[in-house]
Amino acid sequence: MSSIRLRLFVILALASTVVWSLAAGWVYVRTQHEVERVLDARLIEASRMVSSLLSSGDVARVPSDAAALASATSRTSYARQLSCQIWSLDGALIGRSDGAPGSRLTTAATGFSETVIDGERWRVYAVENREAGVRVLVGDNLGMRDHLVQSVIAGLIAPAGLGLLAMAGLIWMSVGRGLAPIRSVTRAIAARDADDLTPVMTPEAADELKPFTDALNGLIGRLDAARQRESQFISAAAHELRTPLAGLRVQAQIAAAAKDKTVRDGALAQMTESVDRTARLVSQLLEMSRSEALSSTLEERRWIPLADLWPDLIKRAGDHPGIAIHRPGPLSLHAQPHPLSVILGNLLSNAATYAESRVEVRLEADGHLTRLIVEDDGPGVGFSDLTSLGHRFFRAANARPGGNGLGLSIAQACARAQGWRMDYARSALGGLRVDLIMPVTDVRAEV
Repeated sequence: MSSIRLRLFVILALASTVVWSLAAGWVYVRTQHEVERVLDARLIEASRMVSSLLSSGDVARVPSDAAALASATSRTSYARQLSCQIWSLDGALIGRSDGAPGSRLTTAATGFSETVIDGERWRVYAVENREAGVRVLVGDNLGMRDHLVQSVIAGLIAPAGLGLLAMAGLIWMSVGRGLAPIRSVTRAIAARDADDLTPVMTPEAADELKPFTDALNGLIGRLDAARQRESQFISAAAHELRTPLAGLRVQAQIAAAAKDKTVRDGALAQMTESVDRTARLVSQLLEMSRSEALSSTLEERRWIPLADLWPDLIKRAGDHPGIAIHRPGPLSLHAQPHPLSVILGNLLSNAATYAESRVEVRLEADGHLTRLIVEDDGPGVGFSDLTSLGHRFFRAANARPGGNGLGLSIAQACARAQGWRMDYARSALGGLRVDLIMPVTDVRAEV
Protein backbone atom coordinates (compact mmCIF):
# COMPACT_ATOMS: atom_id res chain seq x y z
CA MET A 1 0.00 0.00 0.00
CA SER A 2 2.07 2.91 -1.33
CA SER A 3 -0.51 5.70 -0.94
CA ILE A 4 -0.22 7.62 2.34
CA ARG A 5 -3.79 8.82 1.97
CA LEU A 6 -5.12 5.29 1.47
CA ARG A 7 -2.99 3.97 4.34
CA LEU A 8 -4.26 6.64 6.72
CA PHE A 9 -7.84 6.06 5.56
CA VAL A 10 -7.61 2.32 6.17
CA ILE A 11 -6.05 2.81 9.61
CA LEU A 12 -8.67 5.35 10.69
CA ALA A 13 -11.53 3.36 9.18
CA LEU A 14 -10.40 0.17 10.93
CA ALA A 15 -10.00 2.04 14.22
CA SER A 16 -13.48 3.56 13.85
CA THR A 17 -14.99 0.18 12.97
CA VAL A 18 -13.39 -1.44 16.00
CA VAL A 19 -14.67 1.33 18.30
CA TRP A 20 -18.17 1.15 16.84
CA SER A 21 -18.18 -2.66 17.08
CA LEU A 22 -17.19 -2.50 20.73
CA ALA A 23 -19.90 0.09 21.32
CA ALA A 24 -22.46 -2.10 19.53
CA GLY A 25 -21.41 -5.08 21.65
CA TRP A 26 -21.77 -3.02 24.81
CA VAL A 27 -25.22 -1.77 23.67
CA TYR A 28 -26.29 -5.34 22.91
CA VAL A 29 -25.26 -6.61 26.34
CA ARG A 30 -26.84 -3.64 28.13
CA THR A 31 -30.02 -3.88 26.06
CA GLN A 32 -30.36 -7.59 26.75
CA HIS A 33 -29.82 -6.97 30.45
CA GLU A 34 -32.38 -4.14 30.59
CA VAL A 35 -34.97 -6.06 28.54
CA GLU A 36 -34.62 -9.06 30.84
CA ARG A 37 -34.95 -6.85 33.90
CA VAL A 38 -38.06 -5.09 32.54
CA LEU A 39 -39.70 -8.34 31.39
CA ASP A 40 -38.93 -10.05 34.70
CA ALA A 41 -40.58 -7.11 36.46
CA ARG A 42 -43.58 -7.54 34.14
CA LEU A 43 -43.79 -11.25 35.03
CA ILE A 44 -43.86 -10.39 38.72
CA GLU A 45 -46.42 -7.65 38.18
CA ALA A 46 -48.73 -9.83 36.04
CA SER A 47 -48.60 -12.81 38.38
CA ARG A 48 -49.29 -10.68 41.45
CA MET A 49 -52.13 -8.89 39.68
CA VAL A 50 -53.83 -12.19 38.80
CA SER A 51 -53.26 -13.46 42.35
CA SER A 52 -54.79 -10.33 43.88
CA LEU A 53 -57.85 -10.62 41.64
CA LEU A 54 -58.27 -14.22 42.68
CA SER A 55 -58.08 -13.20 46.35
CA SER A 56 -60.78 -10.55 45.96
CA GLY A 57 -63.45 -12.69 44.23
CA ASP A 58 -65.09 -16.09 44.11
CA VAL A 59 -62.68 -18.73 43.06
CA ALA A 60 -65.37 -20.42 41.04
CA ARG A 61 -65.85 -17.35 38.86
CA VAL A 62 -62.29 -16.19 38.63
CA PRO A 63 -60.66 -18.68 36.23
CA SER A 64 -62.27 -17.27 33.11
CA ASP A 65 -61.66 -13.70 34.25
CA ALA A 66 -58.05 -14.46 35.17
CA ALA A 67 -57.48 -16.23 31.91
CA ALA A 68 -58.99 -13.30 30.03
CA LEU A 69 -56.74 -10.90 31.94
CA ALA A 70 -53.64 -12.92 31.15
CA SER A 71 -54.69 -13.24 27.54
CA ALA A 72 -55.30 -9.50 27.31
CA THR A 73 -51.90 -8.90 28.85
CA SER A 74 -50.24 -11.11 26.27
CA ARG A 75 -52.01 -9.36 23.41
CA THR A 76 -50.50 -6.04 24.40
CA SER A 77 -47.08 -7.43 23.50
CA TYR A 78 -45.72 -10.07 21.13
CA ALA A 79 -48.02 -13.03 20.32
CA ARG A 80 -47.61 -15.95 22.71
CA GLN A 81 -44.90 -14.20 24.63
CA LEU A 82 -46.69 -14.03 27.97
CA SER A 83 -48.77 -17.00 29.17
CA CYS A 84 -50.65 -17.56 32.39
CA GLN A 85 -51.76 -20.75 34.16
CA ILE A 86 -53.75 -21.07 37.38
CA TRP A 87 -53.33 -24.30 39.30
CA SER A 88 -54.95 -25.43 42.47
CA LEU A 89 -52.64 -26.28 45.32
CA ASP A 90 -53.56 -29.95 44.91
CA GLY A 91 -52.28 -29.91 41.26
CA ALA A 92 -55.43 -29.36 39.16
CA LEU A 93 -55.41 -26.89 36.26
CA ILE A 94 -58.07 -24.27 36.95
CA GLY A 95 -57.50 -22.02 33.94
CA ARG A 96 -55.02 -20.71 31.43
CA SER A 97 -54.63 -17.85 28.96
CA ASP A 98 -55.08 -18.17 25.23
CA GLY A 99 -52.04 -19.80 23.67
CA ALA A 100 -50.61 -20.95 26.98
CA PRO A 101 -49.14 -24.46 26.82
CA GLY A 102 -51.20 -27.28 28.23
CA SER A 103 -48.29 -28.62 30.24
CA ARG A 104 -47.45 -27.12 33.59
CA LEU A 105 -45.13 -24.15 33.09
CA THR A 106 -43.01 -24.98 36.14
CA THR A 107 -42.92 -27.26 39.09
CA ALA A 108 -41.39 -24.59 41.30
CA ALA A 109 -43.61 -23.42 44.14
CA THR A 110 -42.64 -19.75 44.05
CA GLY A 111 -40.16 -17.41 42.39
CA PHE A 112 -38.35 -17.53 39.06
CA SER A 113 -37.44 -20.68 37.15
CA GLU A 114 -36.75 -21.74 33.58
CA THR A 115 -38.19 -24.73 31.75
CA VAL A 116 -38.48 -26.20 28.26
CA ILE A 117 -41.95 -27.07 26.91
CA ASP A 118 -42.43 -28.50 23.43
CA GLY A 119 -38.93 -27.31 22.45
CA GLU A 120 -39.53 -23.74 23.63
CA ARG A 121 -37.70 -22.17 26.54
CA TRP A 122 -39.80 -20.33 29.13
CA ARG A 123 -38.97 -18.10 32.05
CA VAL A 124 -41.68 -18.47 34.67
CA TYR A 125 -42.60 -16.64 37.83
CA ALA A 126 -44.79 -18.50 40.34
CA VAL A 127 -46.96 -16.97 43.07
CA GLU A 128 -48.68 -19.14 45.66
CA ASN A 129 -52.00 -17.78 47.00
CA ARG A 130 -53.02 -19.92 49.99
CA GLU A 131 -55.99 -17.70 50.68
CA ALA A 132 -57.48 -18.58 47.30
CA GLY A 133 -55.93 -22.03 47.31
CA VAL A 134 -54.21 -21.53 43.96
CA ARG A 135 -50.79 -21.13 42.43
CA VAL A 136 -50.44 -18.55 39.63
CA LEU A 137 -47.78 -19.22 36.95
CA VAL A 138 -46.91 -16.49 34.47
CA GLY A 139 -44.33 -17.42 31.80
CA ASP A 140 -42.35 -15.50 29.23
CA ASN A 141 -41.25 -17.10 25.96
CA LEU A 142 -37.45 -16.63 25.90
CA GLY A 143 -37.39 -16.94 22.10
CA MET A 144 -39.62 -13.88 21.93
CA ARG A 145 -37.33 -12.12 24.39
CA ASP A 146 -34.33 -12.77 22.11
CA HIS A 147 -36.37 -11.56 19.15
CA LEU A 148 -37.16 -8.38 21.03
CA VAL A 149 -33.47 -7.73 21.79
CA GLN A 150 -32.52 -8.47 18.18
CA SER A 151 -35.20 -6.06 16.99
CA VAL A 152 -33.73 -3.31 19.18
CA ILE A 153 -30.21 -4.02 17.90
CA ALA A 154 -31.43 -4.18 14.30
CA GLY A 155 -32.98 -0.78 14.81
CA LEU A 156 -29.57 0.51 15.88
CA ILE A 157 -27.57 -1.21 13.13
CA ALA A 158 -29.09 0.73 10.23
CA PRO A 159 -28.23 4.18 11.65
CA ALA A 160 -24.86 2.86 12.77
CA GLY A 161 -24.11 1.58 9.25
CA LEU A 162 -25.10 4.89 7.72
CA GLY A 163 -22.99 6.64 10.37
CA LEU A 164 -19.99 4.49 9.48
CA LEU A 165 -20.39 5.27 5.77
CA ALA A 166 -20.70 8.98 6.52
CA MET A 167 -17.67 8.79 8.81
CA ALA A 168 -15.67 6.95 6.10
CA GLY A 169 -16.46 9.74 3.65
CA LEU A 170 -15.50 12.39 6.19
CA ILE A 171 -12.26 10.54 7.03
CA TRP A 172 -11.37 10.30 3.32
CA MET A 173 -11.99 14.03 2.78
CA SER A 174 -10.22 14.98 6.03
CA VAL A 175 -7.14 12.92 5.18
CA GLY A 176 -7.09 14.54 1.75
CA ARG A 177 -7.30 18.00 3.29
CA GLY A 178 -4.63 17.09 5.82
CA LEU A 179 -2.25 15.97 3.07
CA ALA A 180 -2.85 19.10 1.01
CA PRO A 181 0.39 20.78 2.27
CA ILE A 182 2.40 17.79 1.01
CA ARG A 183 0.83 18.15 -2.43
CA SER A 184 1.55 21.88 -2.31
CA VAL A 185 5.25 21.27 -1.57
CA THR A 186 5.38 18.55 -4.25
CA ARG A 187 3.93 20.88 -6.88
CA ALA A 188 6.31 23.66 -5.85
CA ILE A 189 9.34 21.37 -6.18
CA ALA A 190 8.11 19.85 -9.48
CA ALA A 191 7.63 23.33 -10.97
CA ARG A 192 11.18 24.43 -10.13
CA ASP A 193 13.91 24.92 -12.67
CA ALA A 194 16.96 22.68 -12.30
CA ASP A 195 19.11 25.73 -11.51
CA ASP A 196 16.76 27.02 -8.78
CA LEU A 197 18.48 26.09 -5.52
CA THR A 198 16.61 28.52 -3.25
CA PRO A 199 15.17 27.05 -0.03
CA VAL A 200 11.74 25.40 -0.13
CA MET A 201 9.17 27.25 1.97
CA THR A 202 7.06 25.30 4.47
CA PRO A 203 3.30 25.87 4.00
CA GLU A 204 1.47 27.59 6.85
CA ALA A 205 -0.17 25.35 9.47
CA ALA A 206 2.06 22.44 8.45
CA ASP A 207 4.50 22.10 11.34
CA GLU A 208 4.87 18.36 10.67
CA LEU A 209 6.38 19.17 7.26
CA LYS A 210 9.03 21.47 8.71
CA PRO A 211 11.56 18.67 9.49
CA PHE A 212 11.10 17.40 5.92
CA THR A 213 11.57 20.82 4.30
CA ASP A 214 14.49 21.57 6.64
CA ALA A 215 16.20 18.35 5.57
CA LEU A 216 15.41 19.09 1.92
CA ASN A 217 16.77 22.63 2.25
CA GLY A 218 19.90 21.21 3.87
CA LEU A 219 20.35 18.91 0.89
CA ILE A 220 19.74 21.81 -1.50
CA GLY A 221 22.33 23.88 0.39
CA ARG A 222 24.89 21.09 0.16
CA LEU A 223 24.13 20.66 -3.53
CA ASP A 224 24.53 24.40 -4.08
CA ALA A 225 27.84 24.36 -2.22
CA ALA A 226 28.98 21.34 -4.25
CA ARG A 227 28.10 23.13 -7.49
CA GLN A 228 30.00 26.20 -6.37
CA ARG A 229 33.00 24.06 -5.46
CA GLU A 230 32.75 22.33 -8.81
CA SER A 231 32.65 25.69 -10.61
CA GLN A 232 35.61 26.94 -8.59
CA PHE A 233 37.45 23.69 -9.24
CA ILE A 234 36.93 23.95 -12.98
CA SER A 235 37.99 27.58 -13.01
CA ALA A 236 41.11 26.90 -10.94
CA ALA A 237 41.98 23.81 -12.97
CA ALA A 238 41.61 25.76 -16.21
CA HIS A 239 43.84 28.48 -14.81
CA GLU A 240 46.47 26.01 -13.62
CA LEU A 241 46.46 24.22 -16.96
CA ARG A 242 46.62 27.45 -18.94
CA THR A 243 49.91 28.49 -17.32
CA PRO A 244 52.04 25.46 -18.33
CA LEU A 245 50.32 25.25 -21.71
CA ALA A 246 51.08 28.92 -22.41
CA GLY A 247 54.70 28.34 -21.37
CA LEU A 248 54.81 25.25 -23.55
CA ARG A 249 53.59 27.26 -26.54
CA VAL A 250 56.18 30.00 -25.96
CA GLN A 251 59.01 27.49 -25.62
CA ALA A 252 57.84 25.69 -28.78
CA GLN A 253 57.93 28.99 -30.66
CA ILE A 254 61.38 29.74 -29.31
CA ALA A 255 62.65 26.28 -30.28
CA ALA A 256 61.18 26.61 -33.75
CA ALA A 257 62.71 30.01 -34.35
CA ALA A 258 66.11 29.40 -32.66
CA LYS A 259 69.09 28.80 -34.89
CA ASP A 260 71.47 28.37 -31.95
CA LYS A 261 71.54 24.76 -30.71
CA THR A 262 72.03 25.87 -27.11
CA VAL A 263 68.94 28.10 -27.19
CA ARG A 264 66.95 25.36 -28.92
CA ASP A 265 68.03 22.72 -26.41
CA GLY A 266 67.14 25.03 -23.51
CA ALA A 267 63.69 25.64 -24.99
CA LEU A 268 63.16 21.91 -25.46
CA ALA A 269 64.19 21.31 -21.85
CA GLN A 270 61.67 23.92 -20.72
CA MET A 271 59.03 22.23 -22.88
CA THR A 272 59.79 18.90 -21.22
CA GLU A 273 59.46 20.50 -17.80
CA SER A 274 56.13 22.10 -18.78
CA VAL A 275 54.85 18.77 -20.08
CA ASP A 276 55.88 17.04 -16.85
CA ARG A 277 54.18 19.75 -14.78
CA THR A 278 51.01 19.48 -16.88
CA ALA A 279 51.01 15.68 -16.61
CA ARG A 280 51.49 15.94 -12.83
CA LEU A 281 48.62 18.43 -12.59
CA VAL A 282 46.31 16.23 -14.67
CA SER A 283 47.22 13.24 -12.54
CA GLN A 284 46.43 15.19 -9.37
CA LEU A 285 43.15 16.44 -10.83
CA LEU A 286 42.14 12.87 -11.58
CA GLU A 287 43.20 11.84 -8.07
CA MET A 288 41.16 14.70 -6.63
CA SER A 289 38.09 13.65 -8.62
CA ARG A 290 38.47 10.07 -7.47
CA SER A 291 38.99 11.02 -3.84
CA GLU A 292 35.82 13.12 -3.75
CA ALA A 293 33.82 10.20 -5.18
CA LEU A 294 35.11 7.72 -2.60
CA SER A 295 32.54 5.73 -0.66
CA SER A 296 33.04 3.15 2.05
CA THR A 297 30.99 0.70 -0.02
CA LEU A 298 33.26 0.84 -3.05
CA GLU A 299 36.19 -0.95 -1.49
CA GLU A 300 36.32 -3.17 1.54
CA ARG A 301 38.10 -1.77 4.57
CA ARG A 302 40.68 -4.06 6.13
CA TRP A 303 43.60 -4.01 8.51
CA ILE A 304 46.71 -2.78 6.69
CA PRO A 305 50.13 -3.02 8.38
CA LEU A 306 52.04 0.24 7.95
CA ALA A 307 55.23 -1.75 7.36
CA ASP A 308 53.72 -3.34 4.22
CA LEU A 309 52.69 0.09 2.93
CA TRP A 310 55.92 1.92 3.78
CA PRO A 311 57.97 1.18 0.58
CA ASP A 312 55.14 2.50 -1.58
CA LEU A 313 54.78 5.57 0.67
CA ILE A 314 58.49 6.39 0.33
CA LYS A 315 58.15 6.04 -3.44
CA ARG A 316 55.16 8.41 -3.45
CA ALA A 317 57.07 10.89 -1.28
CA GLY A 318 59.71 11.17 -4.02
CA ASP A 319 63.48 11.32 -3.98
CA HIS A 320 64.70 13.97 -1.52
CA PRO A 321 68.44 13.50 -0.79
CA GLY A 322 69.46 14.31 2.74
CA ILE A 323 65.91 14.00 4.14
CA ALA A 324 65.40 11.20 6.68
CA ILE A 325 61.84 9.96 7.12
CA HIS A 326 61.30 8.29 10.49
CA ARG A 327 58.31 5.99 10.68
CA PRO A 328 56.46 5.06 13.91
CA GLY A 329 56.55 1.70 15.63
CA PRO A 330 54.67 -1.33 14.21
CA LEU A 331 50.97 -0.58 13.74
CA SER A 332 48.05 -1.41 11.46
CA LEU A 333 45.27 0.87 10.25
CA HIS A 334 41.72 -0.16 9.42
CA ALA A 335 41.04 1.53 6.08
CA GLN A 336 40.64 1.12 2.35
CA PRO A 337 44.06 0.42 0.82
CA HIS A 338 44.12 3.01 -1.97
CA PRO A 339 42.82 6.02 0.03
CA LEU A 340 45.21 5.20 2.88
CA SER A 341 48.15 5.09 0.46
CA VAL A 342 47.08 8.43 -1.05
CA ILE A 343 46.67 10.10 2.37
CA LEU A 344 50.02 9.05 3.83
CA GLY A 345 51.87 9.35 0.50
CA ASN A 346 50.75 12.96 -0.02
CA LEU A 347 51.49 13.90 3.60
CA LEU A 348 54.99 12.44 3.40
CA SER A 349 55.60 14.03 -0.01
CA ASN A 350 54.54 17.45 1.25
CA ALA A 351 56.64 17.13 4.42
CA ALA A 352 59.72 15.85 2.54
CA THR A 353 59.44 18.69 -0.01
CA TYR A 354 59.75 21.37 2.70
CA ALA A 355 61.89 19.55 5.29
CA GLU A 356 65.49 20.62 5.98
CA SER A 357 66.72 17.25 7.18
CA ARG A 358 64.01 15.06 8.66
CA VAL A 359 60.37 14.06 8.66
CA GLU A 360 58.86 12.32 11.67
CA VAL A 361 55.77 10.11 11.75
CA ARG A 362 54.48 9.21 15.21
CA LEU A 363 51.34 8.08 17.01
CA GLU A 364 49.64 9.78 19.96
CA ALA A 365 46.61 8.69 21.99
CA ASP A 366 43.95 11.32 22.64
CA GLY A 367 41.13 9.80 24.68
CA HIS A 368 38.84 7.88 22.32
CA LEU A 369 40.81 9.23 19.34
CA THR A 370 44.26 8.50 17.95
CA ARG A 371 46.49 11.02 16.14
CA LEU A 372 48.93 9.95 13.46
CA ILE A 373 51.26 12.95 13.29
CA VAL A 374 53.42 13.86 10.29
CA GLU A 375 55.76 16.83 10.88
CA ASP A 376 58.92 18.27 9.38
CA ASP A 377 61.70 20.66 10.35
CA GLY A 378 61.18 22.95 7.36
CA PRO A 379 60.25 26.66 7.33
CA GLY A 380 56.62 25.88 8.19
CA VAL A 381 53.52 27.84 7.28
CA GLY A 382 52.45 31.22 8.59
CA PHE A 383 49.61 31.27 11.13
CA SER A 384 47.44 33.24 8.68
CA ASP A 385 47.76 30.42 6.13
CA LEU A 386 47.04 27.50 8.47
CA THR A 387 43.26 27.86 8.18
CA SER A 388 43.42 27.72 4.38
CA LEU A 389 45.52 24.57 4.15
CA GLY A 390 43.60 21.73 2.51
CA HIS A 391 41.68 24.04 0.16
CA ARG A 392 42.03 23.15 -3.48
CA PHE A 393 44.77 25.05 -5.35
CA PHE A 394 45.74 26.97 -2.22
CA ARG A 395 49.46 27.61 -1.91
CA ALA A 396 51.02 29.23 1.13
CA ALA A 397 52.99 32.44 0.83
CA ASN A 398 56.32 30.63 1.16
CA ALA A 399 55.35 27.68 -1.08
CA ARG A 400 58.10 26.37 -3.31
CA PRO A 401 57.64 26.53 -7.10
CA GLY A 402 56.37 23.53 -9.01
CA GLY A 403 53.42 22.63 -6.81
CA ASN A 404 49.73 22.94 -7.61
CA GLY A 405 48.16 23.21 -4.15
CA LEU A 406 46.29 19.90 -4.49
CA GLY A 407 48.33 17.45 -2.39
CA LEU A 408 46.84 18.27 1.01
CA SER A 409 43.31 18.76 -0.37
CA ILE A 410 43.44 15.28 -1.97
CA ALA A 411 44.67 13.76 1.31
CA GLN A 412 41.93 15.60 3.22
CA ALA A 413 39.20 14.37 0.85
CA CYS A 414 40.42 10.76 1.19
CA ALA A 415 40.56 11.11 5.00
CA ARG A 416 37.00 12.46 5.07
CA ALA A 417 35.82 9.46 3.02
CA GLN A 418 37.31 7.17 5.70
CA GLY A 419 35.53 9.05 8.49
CA TRP A 420 38.75 10.71 9.61
CA ARG A 421 39.83 14.34 9.70
CA MET A 422 43.02 16.37 9.41
CA ASP A 423 44.28 19.28 11.57
CA TYR A 424 47.16 21.62 10.82
CA ALA A 425 49.51 23.34 13.26
CA ARG A 426 53.05 24.61 13.71
CA SER A 427 55.48 21.81 14.56
CA ALA A 428 57.86 21.87 17.50
CA LEU A 429 60.52 20.94 14.91
CA GLY A 430 59.92 24.28 13.21
CA GLY A 431 57.92 23.17 10.19
CA LEU A 432 54.35 22.06 9.56
CA ARG A 433 52.53 19.51 11.68
CA VAL A 434 49.60 17.56 10.20
CA ASP A 435 47.44 15.45 12.54
CA LEU A 436 45.48 12.60 10.96
CA ILE A 437 42.76 12.03 13.59
CA MET A 438 41.12 8.58 13.70
CA PRO A 439 38.97 6.60 16.15
CA VAL A 440 40.98 4.27 18.37
CA THR A 441 39.09 1.36 16.78
CA ASP A 442 40.82 2.09 13.45
CA VAL A 443 44.33 1.79 14.90
CA ARG A 444 45.96 -1.35 16.21
CA ALA A 445 49.51 -1.49 17.62
CA GLU A 446 51.45 -4.55 16.47
CA VAL A 447 53.43 -6.52 19.02
